[in-house]
Amino acid sequence: MQIGKTQILKIADKNYTGVFLEDAGGTRAFLPKIFAPEAAETGDEMEVFVYQDDDRLKATTEKPLAEVGEFAVMNCVQSLPSGAFMDWGIIKDLFIPYTQQKLKIIEGKRYLVYIYVDEKTGLITGTTKFKRNPQYDNLPLRKGDRVHLILMGESELGWNVIVNQQYIGLIYASDVFKKLYPLSEETGFIKSIREDGKIDVTLQQDGFEHIDDFRQMVLDKLSENFGILYLSDKSTPEEIKEELQMSKKNFKKAIGGLYKDQLIDILEDKILLK
Repeated sequence: MQIGKTQILKIADKNYTGVFLEDAGGTRAFLPKIFAPEAAETGDEMEVFVYQDDDRLKATTEKPLAEVGEFAVMNCVQSLPSGAFMDWGIIKDLFIPYTQQKLKIIEGKRYLVYIYVDEKTGLITGTTKFKRNPQYDNLPLRKGDRVHLILMGESELGWNVIVNQQYIGLIYASDVFKKLYPLSEETGFIKSIREDGKIDVTLQQDGFEHIDDFRQMVLDKLSENFGILYLSDKSTPEEIKEELQMSKKNFKKAIGGLYKDQLIDILEDKILLK
């Protein structure tokens, strides 16, 4: 039985309160009646999430915000001296001991939480204490992969981010072309996996195969500004970033293609829509 994971289990028995699900090794988890299909029969298989409740294994068909080994943004529903209870999307709240809180968690506020199984207690536990920009081995990621990001916070180098709810990466400040906010979500792309196992991420893809998106962004901005844009290939990266939220490299590729297709004119200090 995989504690804190979604898995497929077989119905071994049932009564008026619910059904007992069993894995191949004979370990059982109880699924309350409110989550059990009325037509459920012994031998049927079900996909469920398994958790602990009062030293008992239980199952639910609800989908948690995160599983063991993953990060998620959660809301605190109760804060006590001993710890805090977080809403993680299932009927039972996730407990974060006081010793696992980077800063005291306040009821009603949202926090980035990592879920793990405590080695001493064997219980599914949350923490807001985690390493910044750690090193990884054998990552299932490649340069250019599209990934889901959760923004952690800004640092001297840029923004620390959670990649696909599992890994901590970094967006360098030079690759940030729009306003970002802690705990918000973005789509990003793997820029590089460094030799030391650290992950660099970017918010924009490079390469001519992705230039159509940037061309359209330039055309849209020209349309908004009545066919004129006071940018050119001589504009600074900061000016381009403020106006278009893209890098100068992608900007130059975009306007070069638009000029070649005779859609714009490029003057010394501005671009004109034809």
